[in-house]
Amino acid sequence: MTTPAISLVMPAYESAGYIETNVARATEFFARAAIDGEVIVVDDGSVDGTAEAIHPRSNVRVIRVSHGGKGAALRVGMAAATGEIRAFTDGDLPYGMEPLPLAMSYIRERRYHAVIGDRTLPGSAYENTGLLRTAVSQLASFSFRTLVTGGIYDTQCGFKVFRGDVAKEVFGLSRVRGFAIDVELIYLLLKYRLDLKRIPVRLEQNAPSSVHVLRDSAAAFRDIATIRWNWAAGRYRSPALTQLLQDELIRDVEVAGRRFAAQGHYDRRAR
Repeated sequence: MTTPAISLVMPAYESAGYIETNVARATEFFARAAIDGEVIVVDDGSVDGTAEAIHPRSNVRVIRVSHGGKGAALRVGMAAATGEIRAFTDGDLPYGMEPLPLAMSYIRERRYHAVIGDRTLPGSAYENTGLLRTAVSQLASFSFRTLVTGGIYDTQCGFKVFRGDVAKEVFGLSRVRGFAIDVELIYLLLKYRLDLKRIPVRLEQNAPSSVHVLRDSAAAFRDIATIRWNWAAGRYRSPALTQLLQDELIRDVEVAGRRFAAQGHYDRRAR
């Protein structure tokens, strides 16, 4: 069984009205771009027939789980993913598929460990919905930056891409069940000094949100405190990520040494 170039995980809840259209958009994009990709839809306990709405395809898998939140659904999807690169986006495919090749190139060619969409970057296009939602979102963003994620202004953008081995470890460490998993993932990437690239995204469509602004924001703030406590308590310890970075550092030093030696050889010949 061949390893796909990319696994795209799409958590979905009460999405029967649009999930099949967006799964089709994803698979058709893979075909047009000649990308060997798979789509994994995790139906997070929907009762509207979300899973049944998806047509069978050879490169699409549907996993049904009890309703446990975005974080729990993503962990299930990422555990099932086998791609060299592993990404997730929302079931309504809000930013389309166009950012994906760029994200893949940053990981493959420039050796970034992860690429995330950032709606605050120049070149992005995003329309806020509702005064209350905007105010809460801005307050949450400020709090997340202050308490957890430093200079990352947009933690909640529903477009994140990881190198396969990094995704396996980071999602294996994650504990948040709800929407704050986006914050937790960025926190872990930063704490382990993994190379993170932000890219602009443009909103193409936006399905009605299942987020309850005040309730879910309160839960997210509780999760933020838990994230910091988990790190302090050593619950995010990962010998695998530590070793990964050490191995890459050794490799970089060896490559730099060979280049230096080759340059010195040429310089001597020039003299």
